[in-house]
Amino acid sequence: MSWQAKFERRPPMKRSGRPKPPALKNRLVYSTYPLHIDGYLMRDCHDCVRPQLFKFARAGVLSAILIGSLLYLPPFNGYVRDTVDFFDKRPRETALFIGNSRTFYHNMPGMVRSIADSAGYPNKLHVVMDAEPGVSLETHMDDPNTQALLAQRWDHVVLQVLSSDQYSAERAGRTWEVAADLIREAQAKGSTPAMFVTWRYTDQCKDNQGMPKSAAGVSPSGYANMHRNIQEQHARLAALTGVDLVNVGLVWEDLQSRPQSFTLYDDCNHPSIYGSYLSALMFYGYFSKREVADVTFKPREISPEDARMLRSVVSRYFKDKAIATPPSADLGRGDGTSGPG
Repeated sequence: MSWQAKFERRPPMKRSGRPKPPALKNRLVYSTYPLHIDGYLMRDCHDCVRPQLFKFARAGVLSAILIGSLLYLPPFNGYVRDTVDFFDKRPRETALFIGNSRTFYHNMPGMVRSIADSAGYPNKLHVVMDAEPGVSLETHMDDPNTQALLAQRWDHVVLQVLSSDQYSAERAGRTWEVAADLIREAQAKGSTPAMFVTWRYTDQCKDNQGMPKSAAGVSPSGYANMHRNIQEQHARLAALTGVDLVNVGLVWEDLQSRPQSFTLYDDCNHPSIYGSYLSALMFYGYFSKREVADVTFKPREISPEDARMLRSVVSRYFKDKAIATPPSADLGRGDGTSGPG
């Protein structure tokens, strides 16, 4: 007997104990029911899409979403930026930010680049940040990593003083001497240094949230004098070294004196997203010498109306200073614009 005849006489295989599948009206369905055709135990691949394949596909989609999200977070966003910059043929302009949490909150230095790109700035800003929580300029001075960065030439080197060192002249210690040394070090390499002039503490917060350990013992009664001390000490430093001042604290204090729908503070010390956006706008105006009102970038947490108002305030600040300062004078002393350095 031929093998064909033997196969044809083979009795049909019995169905498993599974229930009978429903009638198939739509051919694209999930099915794991066994089908029998002339004694063969088969899967009808026209009427089923295997769940395993969907599991793999779903896992692949979720992985792609996760990887895509990570690319927008530090440090991976820096790699993406570097890749994009490789194809960006604009002239390169470099900026090094040295500070602490008042600098790195909401990635303020990176925000400056986004602001510049949105305004059509003709240069490609390459921004590097050296900032850690609660770190003073004296600590940076002794840090080999900071020294390695300062050994390079930058178009801009931005220095930010620890907040508690600015509370009063008595608490400053060697802060302003160290700042002067760092300024001269940057100047010696051909870089243009600038001071990030920040803001006083606020008592409109809960349980001293955000206050650095170095601020232990400070009294809210001295916060108003803290603003005055910040302005005076930076003015002296500028007179001594010729450093430029990006005076965020002056604009900050003016905004605080007027009712707003938002707060510039995240806690007793650090900037909110509004405060960081204000700082970034000030640095863009300082770096570019261009109209800040042309900026279109804004953080998603800020409404278009509030962003427009902050841009208008910064724009008016630079225009008023330009009118008040003679062209032959040094525009960098305390007004956030550039002067010889």
